[in-house]
Amino acid sequence: MRFTKRFSLGLTILAIAVIMSSHPAQAQWVADGQAYEGQLTLGIRAGFGFPTQSVIDRGINGNTSSGVGPVLNFEAMYGISKLVRLGMMFEYQNYSLSNDTNPVRGNGSGASLGTLHTVSLLPTVEVRPGRLGPIAPYVSAGIGVNINSFSEDGYMGATRLSPDSTFAFRLAGGMDYPITQQLSLNTELAWKRNNGGYQINGSNQGAFDASALNFLLGLRMTF
Repeated sequence: MRFTKRFSLGLTILAIAVIMSSHPAQAQWVADGQAYEGQLTLGIRAGFGFPTQSVIDRGINGNTSSGVGPVLNFEAMYGISKLVRLGMMFEYQNYSLSNDTNPVRGNGSGASLGTLHTVSLLPTVEVRPGRLGPIAPYVSAGIGVNINSFSEDGYMGATRLSPDSTFAFRLAGGMDYPITQQLSLNTELAWKRNNGGYQINGSNQGAFDASALNFLLGLRMTF
């Protein structure tokens, strides 16, 4: 998990460094966000995300903690003007959960409870105010649904945890750097809301909050 986090963060920093160092003396602001009116843009990004707070505040028989998890993102966007795109986003991510108050085999480490899986479907709008040389920054917002599920580890025994599906709100900022006329390198930082109730063996137990900060790096292709 630590290797995945460091590797993804390293790729993100490298991408930003390459983009920001390109044509530094020739960069000028142009009021053309390159949304490519009338064209379809497909994107695939991957990275890592981490909860911005404890996922389950009261925990299961004690306090819980969560680790950094992988994120996979797909999008299809259509340019309705030079500055605006509309489209749909599909995002998958997961977190492992552990119980801090029940150490395993007396070694002081938390017992693994399982993995929280989230699939998010988000109609999205992207606003691109312009570009700085070849770099096109943007902001985006989406609303939709988070479909949550939980896979238990052996420690849980017969206990079954069932998180609710929740309202999703995603706010992001990023930038594109063209590699060819159709293909762009993309990097993005996003926050996504994901909180609601959960049940244990069918009985309501309280609330969870798996809202996350996600770092993504990938490619976009415009047709």
